[in-house]
Amino acid sequence: MGSEKTDAIVLGGGFAGLSCAVALAEKGKKVLVLDKKPHLGGRAYSFRENGLDIDNGQHLFMGCYFATIKFLKTIGTHDKLDVYQDVVVDYAEAGGKRDRLACPSWLPAPLHLAAGLLGLKGVSFREKSALLSFDRSLKSMKSGPIPEAVEKLTVRAWLTSLGLSANFQTRFFDPAAIGILNDSPDVASAAGFVQALRTMFFTGAESSRFALAKTGLSELYTDAARDFVEARGGRVISNAKAAGLIERDGRVRGIVTDMDSRFEAGHVVSTLPPWDLKKIGIPSALRGPWEDLKPAPIVGVTMKLDRPVMTERFLGMLHTETHWVFNKTLVHGTKEEGQTVAVVISGAHKQIGYSPEKIMAAATRDLAACLPEFSKAKILASKVVKEPFATLSPQPGSEAKRPEPGTGMPGFAFAGDWTRTGFPATIESACLSGQIAAGRL
Repeated sequence: MGSEKTDAIVLGGGFAGLSCAVALAEKGKKVLVLDKKPHLGGRAYSFRENGLDIDNGQHLFMGCYFATIKFLKTIGTHDKLDVYQDVVVDYAEAGGKRDRLACPSWLPAPLHLAAGLLGLKGVSFREKSALLSFDRSLKSMKSGPIPEAVEKLTVRAWLTSLGLSANFQTRFFDPAAIGILNDSPDVASAAGFVQALRTMFFTGAESSRFALAKTGLSELYTDAARDFVEARGGRVISNAKAAGLIERDGRVRGIVTDMDSRFEAGHVVSTLPPWDLKKIGIPSALRGPWEDLKPAPIVGVTMKLDRPVMTERFLGMLHTETHWVFNKTLVHGTKEEGQTVAVVISGAHKQIGYSPEKIMAAATRDLAACLPEFSKAKILASKVVKEPFATLSPQPGSEAKRPEPGTGMPGFAFAGDWTRTGFPATIESACLSGQIAAGRL
């Protein structure tokens, strides 16, 4: 049975835990990071198998991910994130039909988005006239808490109330909402969508730019964050699963692992998701409505093909089971004769129960329908990855259940993408929560 003292223990080695640990180490604190898995990265990691670089769900970053960018700059890996100057999203549908959202960079935000939306070919001018009420509604919530009435609405109900047609929603708003919220617009609360849109389009033109990692997710941050923490006297331990908190005199003093190791510290920051945190022994003072929060899954397929099938960095697929396809060869700058692509199904509540073969069949069917070149390609290697607990499901009513990062009880603070950061449960929410919790200790 081990015992050791430190300034702060951080539970979880994903974006939230490592950004928190780095922020504390930067202040000169001695930090101990504990993660239950054999590898760091939490619910955003990558691995290599059969010659494929595989992310557990391809992640798109945004220019407005200020906390994420700060974290990557601190650990020295910001150059591994490619931020694209143009705000362009291409869409493909069955039969090879295409549409494009191109937001002119010379226009100030949010006019560049309006110009991009007006340029969509698959939406009539009459349908586009509803953008006026959408613009008014979004501007009325430019800052501050989202009104409760909006939080109670799903994305679908909110957009429909503004007069946006089903066609317009399908062609632009649905892919955006699914990508941001990792759940269906019929299920997800409008609050998270508004939070993301107002940050993307009201905080400067660079905020709406897209970015992708030029490496696997783990390579983007895990080793560099570990090195940063350990170079400042901290420790990062894998295969260490928290079993309970040590509480004395109304204060959390440390944690006990499932192997009965005890680690004591001045503070404990938990970045564990709610479904994991509620399973460990925690004081009654920490119990609360957050325990009712539910997860949303992601399913991804990475394929190595014998020939290129797309020229874009990524594509939104319309009227398909699969939502997005990423050109990993182009994004990673890999030299290969063929092409590696990654497809993503967000909010995959149904598909998480499918066999890998059935998921593969859905992905290949959608790619063949949307990309004419795909049918000619041979699949040389493939991997299906299921992430059942990828993110928080942002159902109406969930915002009020999210605890604020840095709150909890004496000696203990909540953090993680699922805490109430003013963002939906994204990588940015994770990094921001870690930094807020570190700042409040």
